[in-house]
Amino acid sequence: MADKAYITPTVLKWARESAKIAEETAARKVAVTKEKIKEWENGESQPTIKQAQTLAKVYKRPFAVFFLSDIPKDFQLLNDFRKNGSKPLTTSSIFIIREIQQKQAWISEANKENNEPKLPFVGRYSLNDNPKDVAADILNTLSLNPSNYQFENPIKEWIESAERNGIFVSRTSFIHSKLKLDSEELQGFAIADPFAPFIFINSDDWQAPQLFTLVHELSHIWIAESGISNDANPEAINKGKFHPIELFCNEVAANALMPEELINRMRSLLNLNSKELFSAAKKIGV
Repeated sequence: MADKAYITPTVLKWARESAKIAEETAARKVAVTKEKIKEWENGESQPTIKQAQTLAKVYKRPFAVFFLSDIPKDFQLLNDFRKNGSKPLTTSSIFIIREIQQKQAWISEANKENNEPKLPFVGRYSLNDNPKDVAADILNTLSLNPSNYQFENPIKEWIESAERNGIFVSRTSFIHSKLKLDSEELQGFAIADPFAPFIFINSDDWQAPQLFTLVHELSHIWIAESGISNDANPEAINKGKFHPIELFCNEVAANALMPEELINRMRSLLNLNSKELFSAAKKIGV
């Protein structure tokens, strides 16, 4: 008979629920019934060690967590700045947020222990400032000129400039082959920590929306507002649905990607044919 894992039932249940995984899904992963999962979570019976190890992988928790006497203190979800009526965060989004938070916390602590200085641009501005000023400061700090990108792919230039200045940027649309991120649910998020600011971009979108999301999340860092976004869009309609911080960051991003100098220059392109106009737009990443 297989050895039993004498786990703490409340911790087992917490691990499943915090991952937004249904009882049916958990049961399927370990080839048992939904009722058996309930038994384990109620302390009426115990899984085998192998079954508990499988659930730890499914819930993306260390196996040892199940043996704690009480529910551990977990990472708090970031502020949810997504528009009203957004889809609830699902397992994929929760897993990627947790993964980035873990990495960010480790790097931030390491930088503090090594007496690394705080990054001066984190929280340099607030909602009371002019979005154009924030946009100009982002461009100046990152040494970027949207009128004259050095790379054919502008998002690459933005990411490299951000990382040179101490901002960690991560892009993906998959947790693994069976967990895909939905861009309607989560486009990106920012952790505005002065020792280790992090940005995540859902690469499910094509390049231009990714670039706008990246600059939108940079705006979050400049005003020190960590949070989740799902509709970074310069032409957002029904603005009453949007958090004021999101509207502000959208405006900053629009001004950073299309400063007045570039807009004036673009006016001269109005007589181009569609192919030439597409080529010009591609060069500036819009």
